[in-house]
Amino acid sequence: MNSSIKGVCNMAIAVALAITAAGIPAHALEVETISEDARVLVGHWRKTTIVFENPKDEHLILNADGTAENWVVTASSRSRTTTGTWRVEGKILTLLLREKGEVSRPFTIHEGQLVFPNIQNQRRFWGKIAK
Repeated sequence: MNSSIKGVCNMAIAVALAITAAGIPAHALEVETISEDARVLVGHWRKTTIVFENPKDEHLILNADGTAENWVVTASSRSRTTTGTWRVEGKILTLLLREKGEVSRPFTIHEGQLVFPNIQNQRRFWGKIAK
């Protein structure tokens, strides 16, 4: 092994040992960065629909590390939070949520709202909730 490769390997081992000593879990380093185009989607989104004259709010949190959370609130209940991941390829938003599976649909941002799916006669408008 040449000296430059050996130096890189030694540096990697030193970093791994430092991370372990600092108590940082290994999975914390496996953060998938999202594209600059997808940054507009990062945040807490809410979609309200009316079901049998009662409001139903669906919440979707898209985190910058590519993780996602989803739950539904009605006047009488709140569902469990489902977790998973999300990614964007072009204008397609893909959600992979545990217990719900994978959903890939076109999206757009219109007047500050997330339009997902952005399909004629199926469009849903999600408002961004400010923190």
